[in-house]
Amino acid sequence: MKQRRLGLKENWPLFTLLVLMSAFVGAMVGFERSLLPVITSSWGMEEAQSSLIMVATFGLSKAVANLFTGHLLTSIGRKWSLVLGWCIAAVIPYLLLTMNAPWMAVAANVALGLSQGITWSTTVIMKIDIVGKRLRGTAMGLNESAGYLAVGGASALAASFMDTNGDFRYILIASGAVVLLALVIALLFLPDTRPWALVEAQEEYDTSERTPTNVFAHTTYQNPSLRLFSVGGLINNANDGILWALVPVTLLSMDASLTTIGFLTGIHAASWGLGQLFTGPLSNTGNIKTLCATGMILQSLGLFLLPEGALSVIPYLLIGIGTALVYPTFLVGISNNSHPVWRPKALATYRFWRDMGYVFGALTGFAAGALGYPSLAYSAIALITLLSGISFLLPKD
Repeated sequence: MKQRRLGLKENWPLFTLLVLMSAFVGAMVGFERSLLPVITSSWGMEEAQSSLIMVATFGLSKAVANLFTGHLLTSIGRKWSLVLGWCIAAVIPYLLLTMNAPWMAVAANVALGLSQGITWSTTVIMKIDIVGKRLRGTAMGLNESAGYLAVGGASALAASFMDTNGDFRYILIASGAVVLLALVIALLFLPDTRPWALVEAQEEYDTSERTPTNVFAHTTYQNPSLRLFSVGGLINNANDGILWALVPVTLLSMDASLTTIGFLTGIHAASWGLGQLFTGPLSNTGNIKTLCATGMILQSLGLFLLPEGALSVIPYLLIGIGTALVYPTFLVGISNNSHPVWRPKALATYRFWRDMGYVFGALTGFAAGALGYPSLAYSAIALITLLSGISFLLPKD
C-alpha cells in the first residue's frame, strides 16, 4: 500500500476538494433556511410553532445520522458514506418542488438532516484523517468556515431572490445542481482517507491503547473532557435552533423584509464562518477550554440582547463570533482526546449530542410559547449558554 503523508501542505489538492464539499453541504442548509417562512406559511399554525417543528425534525434526523455515521465510516468507508449522504440529499428538491401537503415539507427536512449529518460528519473525519494532529485546528477552522459561510451566503442570496422574484422553484433547482456536482466530485475525485488515519495511529499514538468498550458512553459521560465538549455542543446548537426558528418570525412581526431577514441571519452565519479562519488555528496551540468559555459567554450576551435589538447587527455579531470560537474548538477537543482507531465513533457521538441541541432548543421555544412569553426562549437559552461557558472554567475531576 502506498505510504500516505500527513499534513495540510502535503495533501492540499484533496483538502481543497473536501473544503468545497463542506461549502456544498452548507449551501443546502442555507437554501432551506431562507425558504422556511415560505414553506410553513400555509400550515394553518402559528409561524413560530411550525418553524420550531421544522427545526426539531431537522435536528433529530441529523443527530441520528451523525450517530450512525460513525458505524458507516468503519463499515463502508469514508468515500461511500459521503456518496450515500448526497444520494439522500437528492430527494430534497424533488419533495419541495412537488409539495402539496405539510408532510412533504417535513419529509424534505428529515432528508436534509440525514444528508447533512452524514456528509458533514464524513468530511470532518476525512480532513482530520489527512492533516494530522499539529494543524487539526486550522483544518477544522477552514472546514467549518467554508460550511457556514456557504450557509450565510446561500441564505442571504436566496432570501433576496425571493423578495424580488417570489418564485422559490429556482432556488430548489439550484440546490439540485449542487447535489449533482457534489456527487460527481465524490464519485470521481475523492479517495477513502482511512489509510491516512492509520498512518497517524502508527506515528503519533500508543498502538497498544485499547478502544473503550462503549465509545458512546465513554464520550457522553465517562470521560470528563469528552463529556464537557459534548454538553457544550448540545447547548451551542440549542441556541442556534432558537435563532433559526424564532428570529425570522420575530423580524416578520416587526415588518422586516425578507431581504432584511436574510441580511441579519447572514451576518450571524458569515461572522461565524469567517471567524473560524482565525479561531481554528488558535485551537492548535491555545487553551482550548478558555476559547470555549469565551465563545459561550459571548453567545449568551448576544442572546440576552436579541429580543430588544433584533434589528441591530450587534447581537448577531456577538453570537456569530462566539460560535466561531467554539465550533472548531469543540471538534479539536474531541479529536485530541480520542485515538484515531475509535475517533470516528467519538466524533459521531459528539455530533449526535450537538445536533440534539436543535431538539432541545425547539422544546425551549415551545415551552416559552406555552407560557405566553415567546421572547422568554431567548433569555432561557442565554442563561443556559452562560452557565455552559462558566463550566469550562471550573476544575474537572
